[in-house]
Amino acid sequence: MKWLGGLRVSVLVLGLVLGGLTAAVIYNPQWIKVEAVVIEMPDSSHEDLLFQRIRSSLAPQFQHYAGLFFWQVPLSSVLETVSRDKRVRKASVYREFPNRLRVEIEPHTPVLAYLSNDNRFYPVAKDATLLPAIKAGEISDLPIIRGEELKDEQHLREIAIELFDAIPTEGSLRKNSISEILYSRKEGFKIFLEQGGGEIKMGDADFSPKIPRVEKVLNYLESQGVKGRVIDARFSKKVVVRVRNSP
Repeated sequence: MKWLGGLRVSVLVLGLVLGGLTAAVIYNPQWIKVEAVVIEMPDSSHEDLLFQRIRSSLAPQFQHYAGLFFWQVPLSSVLETVSRDKRVRKASVYREFPNRLRVEIEPHTPVLAYLSNDNRFYPVAKDATLLPAIKAGEISDLPIIRGEELKDEQHLREIAIELFDAIPTEGSLRKNSISEILYSRKEGFKIFLEQGGGEIKMGDADFSPKIPRVEKVLNYLESQGVKGRVIDARFSKKVVVRVRNSP
């Protein structure tokens, strides 16, 4: 039967290929020793500074794998090393025959920058994870959040992100108009604006209905040329405006 003949040919070809690979391994075992552990992003065209920092710190930890046979490197160990880095959101490890390992890393995306009392900047990821400290020049245009409790209490960072997410991208109160978000147990969250030195007290909950009310007040104050006021939006149905530093 023709299909049996085709099967015999396929088996013969496969046997020759496997035999050739076996012979290559026997006579040149260096061929299947690990030469490199390559660290990449899934979309390598969008490498950012955080990924470059991760790659720089992980690469030396993989150097001892070089020269080992392909099967001597447990992928679980490589993945465990990567997962210990708090800056990594997701990672995958692949064997690329004959002599390369590829590690794909998806870093966390910082949305805020926490400024500690010792003047160190910690990026805050979208899931409120506090990432390792970076230099001031590396924070880009991330809004700054302050307040000692934010460093140790993730749920407060989650609320800070909730507040920032609720702020629109356009209007009198918009994301790029914010210079800083401050938290204290006594007053909750406060927003400081870049232009005009405004201060807005938001409390610690129900931000969405408060923001339109704050915008109306900001629009009125701008129309009147009034700057430097404290806007207190912590109340359920009203907004109070007062001069800064008044009782």
